[in-house]
Amino acid sequence: MRYVLDDIEAGKVAGEIQRRGIPPRQRIRVVVETLDAELPMARMAQEGGAFDFLADEQDLYTEADLLPNV
Repeated sequence: MRYVLDDIEAGKVAGEIQRRGIPPRQRIRVVVETLDAELPMARMAQEGGAFDFLADEQDLYTEADLLPNV
């Protein structure tokens, strides 16, 4: 079944889903379009957690790899 939740505050989405009788364990697909302002891409990536895995990765380069100014 398809529901369209339009112009809902982000913090009220879960309540709106519950109000419509969608069971808590129901699998859903969510597409988010901001209405008021566009989020900068870097902020979206940071808040979305897309690069969280990098915290566990080794650094590929250090300051020792820098070339002296010629």
